[in-house]
Amino acid sequence: MNVAIYCGSSFGNNKIYEESTKILAQKLAQKNFNIVYGGSLQGLMGVISNESLKHNNTVTGVITHDLVSKEIENKSITNIHKVHTMNQRKEKMAEFADAFIAIPGGYGTLEEIFDVIASAQLGYHKKPCAFLNINGYYTHLIEFLRNSVKEGFINKLYVDMLIVSDDIDEIIERISNYNAPKDKWEK
Repeated sequence: MNVAIYCGSSFGNNKIYEESTKILAQKLAQKNFNIVYGGSLQGLMGVISNESLKHNNTVTGVITHDLVSKEIENKSITNIHKVHTMNQRKEKMAEFADAFIAIPGGYGTLEEIFDVIASAQLGYHKKPCAFLNINGYYTHLIEFLRNSVKEGFINKLYVDMLIVSDDIDEIIERISNYNAPKDKWEK
């Protein structure tokens, strides 16, 4: 199984983010879940890739030529795919992945995970989408999504389909046993 990891190119302000990312890499390697990620050596992206490699896991990166020119490419990973645009990067990562996990990050992380969540809602794929809620990082976001259900903008089914936990083992277990809901327009 290939798991796309969406995460920050920064470390965040608390060591728990880096520590939990290392544990995630270790546990995914133990389950033979390969990593697909954005190809960078910066921040948590570098942590997930380098820690995965330490545990003999396969790491596939997808990075834009522009970011390569900024010298942030992790040249140590197993496979690297270079593309022209961020949209191509997202498409390639989604193509390679069998599941998606967002760990703490900024706008890019949120944009990437919401892109695959929206695609799942529409039935373009049946792959699990998860949030590793390290240090409560995604708690307010999940509350926002539940409020969107309450206000009638998201069907509860598509918030319930999300795997949200601060427990890495639970996330891995739920990804392994995931059953996708019907798509939004399916009758």
